[in-house]
Amino acid sequence: MKRKIPMLALLSAASLALSACAVPADTGTSDEKALSELQRIYKNAALVVTGQCVQQHIDTEGSTCYDLAVEEVIAGSTAADSLIHCTAGQMEEGGRYLLYLAEGEEMFYTEDTNRYELLSEDPLAVSDDGTVTYAGTELSLGELKQDIKRMDAVITAPASFYYYRSVGELADAADEIFIGRVVSLSAEKDHAFRAQTDGTVVENTLPASLVKVEAYGSLKGALNYGDTVSLVYAPKLCTGVVDAATLQPVSYGEGAVPSLQEDGIYIFFLIHSPDAKQDYRFAVNPFEGYAALNRADRVSVPYVNRALSGFTVLDSLVEEIRSALEN
Repeated sequence: MKRKIPMLALLSAASLALSACAVPADTGTSDEKALSELQRIYKNAALVVTGQCVQQHIDTEGSTCYDLAVEEVIAGSTAADSLIHCTAGQMEEGGRYLLYLAEGEEMFYTEDTNRYELLSEDPLAVSDDGTVTYAGTELSLGELKQDIKRMDAVITAPASFYYYRSVGELADAADEIFIGRVVSLSAEKDHAFRAQTDGTVVENTLPASLVKVEAYGSLKGALNYGDTVSLVYAPKLCTGVVDAATLQPVSYGEGAVPSLQEDGIYIFFLIHSPDAKQDYRFAVNPFEGYAALNRADRVSVPYVNRALSGFTVLDSLVEEIRSALEN
């Protein structure tokens, strides 16, 4: 069971601004109110795209719906030439629109169509001159894209990190378990972070490195051989780790966080970013998110990694992980 609390406590203790910090001061103008509302909508979106409405039709439930051919992916991930199936709002065939979308329920209208839920009351029409109309206010699409780019530069971190005492607990908590190589490790620098839970958002700046990891073999998740992921390496996030069993703070400090080496081979236990628009991964917790492997398929388990304690041979660890995942 995944609980919430510690990450927000960490960021709050580090002198964070609350959620309103990313929104311009409301001086009462319609432009600022519209932009503020779209910023709020953006934070809840999984995908933001522009495209052309290619058809209107009736779905299997008898509702009028629309298919949008994606022209540009502004935030999130989908193929630039994909179709998006949308049931809310109205669109005119041939019209261009800006859509803020949440993931919708799986549907079977067509294999080539993805279903999403519209977060704004109506699709935002885009005029030929690049103007977007929202709530009766005209905004520049270019300026909206720049504002989204600025917000997307803030890394959304998990609201909580938990420390585990067994392979089974660690494997269950991970979204992805795989063997991979560290392709590159950026120099540590300050990055803006955001965490959110129960409607509360806190932000702060923490030192971190972005790590590119190439997958070799996957035990859990959808990674294939040769796929690469971006891992956020931020040792200071360890401050908010609590024991999953007792909910007491883990006493290990930042200096105990295992390091990563370029070209090093590791077995990784990672979780996805809580923001579906961002393709970052995080260690399940900073202490137990990975363990180094050597060329003899031996596992080097850090002393702070209670879940993998006692494992020295990769084959034995893999067998234990597979057994835990089957149960």
